[in-house]
This record gives sequence, structure tokens and C-alpha cells, in this order.
Amino acid sequence: MIGVAYGTTGELIKLSPILTSLKARGSPALTMCTGQQIEQIPTLLDDFGLPAPELWLSRHLRGRDLERSLDIIPWLFGVLTTFARHRQALRARMVSSATKPLLVVHGDTMTTVLGSLMGRALHIPVAHVEAGMRSGDWRNPFPEELDRTATALLARVHFAPDAQAAENLRALKVRGEIIDTGGNTMRDALELVESRAPNVELPPEPFGLVSLHRFELLGKPRALKAILELLREASRSMPILFVDHPVTVAAVAANDLGSLFDDSFRRIPRQRYFEFIALLKASAFLLTDSGGSQEECAQLGHPCLVHRAATERSDGLNGSVILSRMDLSTVRAFLKTPPARIRPTVDSGPCPTEVIIDHFERRGHLIPIP
Repeated sequence: MIGVAYGTTGELIKLSPILTSLKARGSPALTMCTGQQIEQIPTLLDDFGLPAPELWLSRHLRGRDLERSLDIIPWLFGVLTTFARHRQALRARMVSSATKPLLVVHGDTMTTVLGSLMGRALHIPVAHVEAGMRSGDWRNPFPEELDRTATALLARVHFAPDAQAAENLRALKVRGEIIDTGGNTMRDALELVESRAPNVELPPEPFGLVSLHRFELLGKPRALKAILELLREASRSMPILFVDHPVTVAAVAANDLGSLFDDSFRRIPRQRYFEFIALLKASAFLLTDSGGSQEECAQLGHPCLVHRAATERSDGLNGSVILSRMDLSTVRAFLKTPPARIRPTVDSGPCPTEVIIDHFERRGHLIPIP
């Protein structure tokens, strides 16, 4: 049986094509959720037509996302104690099937590492989707670079999104199989997104969209204040909508930065995923610190600035995506003249999800379709 562990919206979005394909085959995965970003998981599952997790490893802080570093300790304790309580039952479920057991994790979060450790504790091999991506600097992005390295050492099946990621894994001399999927499953997830209208009032003229939520930025008050002041200044020329992620709301309040927002630099509620994609497409540009949003913009050919010191992703960097390297002059130039939209390249090769599912079948983790 195939098990899947996830805990963040980013993981679930990129795992959704795999979960959808397994469901369509009549072989749904045994899913476990750590609740690392719990608030939007139920609506995201609903949007993609996927069932609720069979096991909630944590529902943390009465259903709130992790917002501060101090939240990690009780969340981690909850995940580990729940797993310990259900360990034998999970092991029995996973090995009771006629197919070989496998636990699938995704990406570069704390849940990715925890899921890999759970697989080892269950004596079940771990498959890592989106494996091998590296920035080359363990400090940037932090802790994602370390999460990926730790997972690479724990996993035994490594689904790399491109040739460079596969080479990174070979250089690390990881154990097990390395499979180049020829792309990221984000490509397949966007194919599942239904067309919807944005559910917020849009400015009558072109507008920018901002989504910032990584601890790497929010944990640095000076850097957060600097980018918000620059965005406020830019909003005098073009209105800007600022997405209120729970962690961002907490950081803005903790640093007393709420006065920087007004009618032209307007805060909006965090969106459901399908509505966010509609809002993204309607905007003139996206400024973000999210690697997932970088991939979405690259796939859509949408102008995007990634406000990070480094990125392990190459998606779109030679086209519609610009990396700021935390240089405010680069941000200022982008806001003044965003890149033009680019017509997305149509890839006629097999989709990454098909490569992954075919591998599951060949290795005996799925019953072949007659």
C-alpha cells in the first residue's frame, strides 16, 4: 500500500495530482496530515475532490497554522505522540496489501523530514517527490536546504524534477533509485485547477499582488519593514493587494507595521487556492517569497519577483521570474517596470505524475491496470 504524509498547503497542492491519479485507479493512498498549515487543508482537499486524511497527526493550537517558532515545540510533540500511538496500526495497514508498501513525502518542510523518519520507524521505504533541488547554501533558504538534505539521506526513492536535481543527488551519493520526472508536479496540479473568479474586490486599474509568508523574511523586522515601506511607496503608482497569511499577520502586528497599509496598499484575506490562481492571473505581477508561487508563475508565464536571498529553483529565472537576492534596488526596478508576460511553453513529454505512477506500478507498489 502507498502512504502519503503531508502537512502544508504547498505539499498538498503538488501531491494532489498523485493522490488524484491513485484515487482514479481505485488505489487511494493512506494519507496522514501533520497539520503544519492546518487552516486551508480542508478547503484545499475539497477543491481538488480529495478525501480528508485518514490520520490527523496533529491539529495544533485548536486548528491554527504554526505562526511563531515557539509553536513548533507543542506541534512536534503532538505529531510524535500521535504517531507513536498509531504506529503499529499504520504498519499493519501498510503491509497488509498485496502490493509493496511505500511512504511518499514531498518537498522541503519539517513535515517532509518527519514523514521520512516515520517511514523509517515503520520499516517502510520512503519516496521523496521533488528531490535533489539545491541552492548550494545551507543558510538560504533556511531550513529548507537542510530539510532536503536530511530527506535525501532517509529516502530510498528520489523523484527529481530535472537533470540538475538528479545530478545533485548523485553527488551526495544517496542510496536507492533516482528518477528524473522531467518536471515538477506543480505543472499537473495547475491542470486540475478549475477556472474561478477572484472573490475580492479588484482595483479598476492594473494592480500588483504580494504574498510573503516565510520565516526567513518575517523573522527579520528590519527586512520586513523595508520591503513593506517600498511596497507602500510603489502602491502610489499602481495599487497593490497584500495577502494576509496567518504568519504574516502575526509578524506585522508584532512589529507594529499595520499603519503602512491603506486603500492603495490594501490587505486582503488569504485565498483558497483556486481563487488565488484566479487572482494571480488577474494581477499585473506577483511579488512573493514562495518557491511554489515561483513555479506557478513560471508555468503560467506570469511576471514574478521572488524576494529571497537564494532559491533552489531555476523555474522561470530566464523568463518572467526575477530573484531579488534581498536587494531592494532590484525590487524597486521590478516594481517600476515588471517583466512582460510570456506565453507558456507547451511540454509534449509525459507529465511528471505519469512518470511517478508508472514507477510505482513497475516496482510493485500498485497493481497493474489490465
